[in-house]
Formats: sequence, C-alpha cells, structure tokens
Amino acid sequence: MHPFQENLQMWFSRKLPDRAQNQCFDIPLVLSSDIGLVRKENQDRVAAIYTGKKTINPLFAVAVADGMGGMRDGGLCSTLSLSSFFYALVHHRNLSIHDRAMEAIRHANEEVFKIYSGNGGSTLTAVLIDSYGKQLFVHLGDTRIYTFGFNEKVERQTTDDSFAEAVGGSGRELLQFVGMGESMQPKIADLPSDKTFCAITTDGIHSIEDKTLSRVLENSSDIKQASDRLIALSRWCGGHDNSTSAVFNISKITESLAFYEGSGIRLWDANGDLTTLWLREEDQAFNHRQGRQPESSGDINNDLPDKAPPKDDVTTEEKPKRQRSSTKRPKKKKREDAYPKNIELDIEVGNPDEQGDVDADSK
Repeated sequence: MHPFQENLQMWFSRKLPDRAQNQCFDIPLVLSSDIGLVRKENQDRVAAIYTGKKTINPLFAVAVADGMGGMRDGGLCSTLSLSSFFYALVHHRNLSIHDRAMEAIRHANEEVFKIYSGNGGSTLTAVLIDSYGKQLFVHLGDTRIYTFGFNEKVERQTTDDSFAEAVGGSGRELLQFVGMGESMQPKIADLPSDKTFCAITTDGIHSIEDKTLSRVLENSSDIKQASDRLIALSRWCGGHDNSTSAVFNISKITESLAFYEGSGIRLWDANGDLTTLWLREEDQAFNHRQGRQPESSGDINNDLPDKAPPKDDVTTEEKPKRQRSSTKRPKKKKREDAYPKNIELDIEVGNPDEQGDVDADSK
C-alpha cells in the first residue's frame, strides 16, 4: 500500500465522537456523521479532498461510504474504500475527470476485494469537480445524491443498486458494492450544473419517508441548516442506523477553489481537517537511511512548479499524546549533514482538543 493511502487510512480510522460535524469555511461544505440511537459502531465514513493548485488537473471530491451490513468489518471496509479512492484520484491526475473517477473506484474495489474476497465491502458515492467546473458523480451501492435549493424542487440523482430499485424486486440487498470483485459496474454520470445545493446521504438519513425528507431540504436556506436538520430528523425517527451526510453549495465550489490559498493536499472529514506536504526527491538519501523504499516514476509530485522528480514517500502521521519515558538514552553526536535541510512537511489537524497532539517530526 502506498504511504499516502496508508496515512489516509490511519486518519480515517481514528476514534470519533458519536456525533460529529465539520463546517468548512474555505469551501462551502458541511460534513456530518451520527452513530444513531441503536448501533454500537459507526460504519459510515465521509470526507472531502482538494488536491491543490500545484498539481496537474486540480480536483475537488467529496465522498461518502457505508459499510455493508451482514458482512465482515463494515467500518474497516468503508475506511479502506475511501482511502483507496482518494489515493487513486491523486495518482491518476493525468487522466480526464471521467477516467480518473473510474480508476479510483476500480482501485477501491480491488483493495477491498484483495483482503475480503467478496465477504466484506461498502457503498461509495462521490461528487468530483475539476478546475474547469466539470462536475460528475460516481456511484456504487445505496448511498444517494440529492440536489436541491431553498424553495426549489428536490431531485434525486442516483438509483440504488438494490434488488428493489435495480431489478424491481422487493429486497434491499445490494447487487453492486465496493469489494465485490471483477463484476463491479459503477455508475459515472454528469451532475446537473444548474443546481444550488447537493447532499450525499447514507440510508440512516434517506430511509425516512420521501416527502418528509424533501420538505426538510427544500425549506433549508443554507447548507448548515440542511445538515443540522438531516441529522436531527434521523434521530427523531428513531436513529435506527448510522446517519451521515455531505452537504455543499455546488454552485459556488468552483469559485471558492479559485480563491483557495491553502497549500498541499487538503482533506476534511466530519471531525477535522488535514493538510499534507510531500518529501522531495533530494531527501531520498534520508529516506534510505530510514529504511524507506522510493516510489516509481508514477508517483504524485512530479508536477510541482520547480519540476522536481517524483517524490518517494509520505510521512504524514497523527499520534496521541503520550508521556515521555523516564529512562534517558545517551545522546549521540550528529554530523552537521546528518539530516536534509529542506524536508517539506506540514500537518494541520482541526479540533486538536479532540484528536491529541500531532507529531510532524519526520526524523
């Protein structure tokens, strides 16, 4: 597994509160997730990524995954699906947005199937927007996309891959999901460009009565209000399942990204955000001393302004607070050139009180 994907998986796996919500003010986006009133584990995952202006074909994507009920390790599968999907979006930056989406969902499917052989999986539904304003969605499972606006008609953009909706049966069992293997057939299609708001939801939210859900959305004047009401509505209806949503102002995403000044690859989930910068190729000797293997020429950072060769590793890491050992180790005298002087590494994590200290020292 590539180090970037591995670090994403670790970050998505961290312990979150039973109810979490993250409103991004740089980009009009609100991510929320609630364990509900019945479940003991939240198997939903929601996150967004912006690859940054310094990469080829800058891309913004927001995705929601829901672990498969009745199968193995639903939470782990949704985490692996999301981390694999985001990694592949960055890795395949030279492709068109459609092909990029296809490669990303394929990679997620392969990674989950490699471990669970079809006995574990998740849904995955995502919206992708490139720097030209092209927007599309990729869909697998029964996570849904709704477009809406204040006093505007609510329109559902996806069809569930279930017996009931896909073939006219009566069951909710899924015919398509991430991790099913070679027979996976995702839906990739353009998203209407004339809509104001967009919501991606798991079945803990959209399992409520359709008319009630529509009334809530069409009477929400902004994305924060819509997100709050969706989570509250799920609880009012019994909170029988995990309830997760990504609500964003799709009409203003491209404009917001044009003025976005953040550096590196930025990620958001329901409880914080993470920004990573990558080690440069000139630090290869340092990585070799640390026992790391360089990546192939297909890796991520050969498109920075200084045309540096591809990077070889990623060392983003989040660690809990810990006590220093009382046993002191003898200090070793370091040569002046023992470590590279220009390692470019930065981590910013939201909600530090919830997540603990961040150790950004790569030495």
